Amino acid sequence: MKQVVLPILKAAMQVVMWVLKRVDYYFGQTVTSLNPLESLIDPYPGFNAVRDKGPILRSYMNNGWIVTGYKEVTEFLRDQRVSNDFSKNAFMVRIVRLAAGDVDVLNIDNPTMLGQDPPDHTRLRKLVAKGFLHKYVQSLAPTIEQLVDDLLDEIPLDSGRFDVMQSLARPLPAIVIAEMMGVPASERHLFERWSEQLLGGTDLGNPALIRKGGEANMEMRAYLAELAERKRGAPGQDLISQLIMAEEDGDKLSADELYSNCILLLVAGHETTTRLIGNCLYLLLHHPEQMEVARQSEENLVNALEESLRYEPPVQFMARIVKESMTVNDCKLKQGQMLMLSIAAANRDPAANENPDVFDIKRKKITHVSFGYGIHLCLGMSLARLEAKIVFNRLFNRFPELVYLGEKPNWGTNPMFRGVETLLVGTSISGVQEHLSVERHVASR
Repeated sequence: MKQVVLPILKAAMQVVMWVLKRVDYYFGQTVTSLNPLESLIDPYPGFNAVRDKGPILRSYMNNGWIVTGYKEVTEFLRDQRVSNDFSKNAFMVRIVRLAAGDVDVLNIDNPTMLGQDPPDHTRLRKLVAKGFLHKYVQSLAPTIEQLVDDLLDEIPLDSGRFDVMQSLARPLPAIVIAEMMGVPASERHLFERWSEQLLGGTDLGNPALIRKGGEANMEMRAYLAELAERKRGAPGQDLISQLIMAEEDGDKLSADELYSNCILLLVAGHETTTRLIGNCLYLLLHHPEQMEVARQSEENLVNALEESLRYEPPVQFMARIVKESMTVNDCKLKQGQMLMLSIAAANRDPAANENPDVFDIKRKKITHVSFGYGIHLCLGMSLARLEAKIVFNRLFNRFPELVYLGEKPNWGTNPMFRGVETLLVGTSISGVQEHLSVERHVASR
């Protein structure tokens, strides 16, 4: 039955979005081009044009508003009159329900701390944060270094080229999360598949992907239930054991809360880190003089990662729901309407960054909201930064030369996220062989 219903539903949704997009283009101010390739290749001129018309604009396509000013985005991210609970938006719930059918969907049927407001969010974050203490995250460095080395060792030495996304950036974050949760090595591949399907479920224009995301949610919950049962019998130092034992004022995570938030940590940690690595390397490959600067010191590398987060943020939008009607900047926001907060546009607001459309890793002050802002500031941002820093240190040490071999970037099509799907690079084989020879010499001493 679903083989018939989903294609019909997808076609109907595409027609609706086609109409609403043209309403915004001809009568509104938030769509600047009807050519989807333009916004896919380079969305930033469009974001800048929309922001120039006003920091908050009506969007019929999103059944609400688009917010593009840095000041306005940060204010909404900490405004208690807006909500992260997407079940409060009837428009979104109807779309997801029609597509998912009898399958439970994350953040609609199974709430996470990201999809909740205080006091529920406050309670959950305090408990989950116990598994992300700074000391614990930093202690993962040797493990991550070994995982990166293992992935790089699988690249054939004589190939002279490899796809960074396929070989390193895509598998690594899922493996790290699986390792943190105490998942056996033979089962780690499941996490990468689930993460991709769960992320696909955020594409409201594709009912089949929404359903696949729901199916991945249910499969992973069943897996985590079995894993958690084993950890209760034999707890270790892994993240799931820590979350099971985590306690705050006598309160603990329920089984359902444990599963939902572990799934959230996988999706958020995997997709953001994958795109951070890919986007940053892509930018450095296209700015070779800045690649050389990034290789020179740890401080320069950290700056490169932060400038990449600002210039090409992995998360392009963060959605919020208006909890109570209000007027902001003469715009009358109604209860239940959606706010699409454009992280990408805010990061390139001239009021936040000087010469914002220039990629400059020597920028003195880098201002961005790529990890969020306020009470929903990304809990795993220290882990994402650590993974990315280790990846680049290992790449720089192993490959004295890296050149871009792609003709043009293959950007992902989900408008909520931005990242290259493939990143083919060429390497200096003699340099790799020399590096490995030095490593073996040091190891034998």
